[in-house]
Amino acid sequence: MPNISYSDIKRIVEREFPKLEFSEIETLLKMYQSESEKGKYRVYASILKLSDGNIESVKRYVEKANIDYRDVIALSEYPNYLDNAFENDLPAEKKKQLIIDDWTQYEAWLNRI
Repeated sequence: MPNISYSDIKRIVEREFPKLEFSEIETLLKMYQSESEKGKYRVYASILKLSDGNIESVKRYVEKANIDYRDVIALSEYPNYLDNAFENDLPAEKKKQLIIDDWTQYEAWLNRI
């Protein structure tokens, strides 16, 4: 599970969006209603990853997170697992590898400068 801080969010926003939009993106992210201060940054990161630099997508994923934040996290952190793991004949070792592969791609995205 990623440990995301406010400084990570700021860095990601500055990387993924033009700097002049930071306050607008931050305002949109704050529309996500979270019960956990720490957990909200993980959801923010998922929203930003899924939005792929598109401000309209930020709005859509914030709405989706307000319905069920787990959907946004799953799409962001475990995309390959979601696409493949529920096949009945998929071996446990393959499922484990999907999780490892997903974490590798998520971590690369998160730490990209």
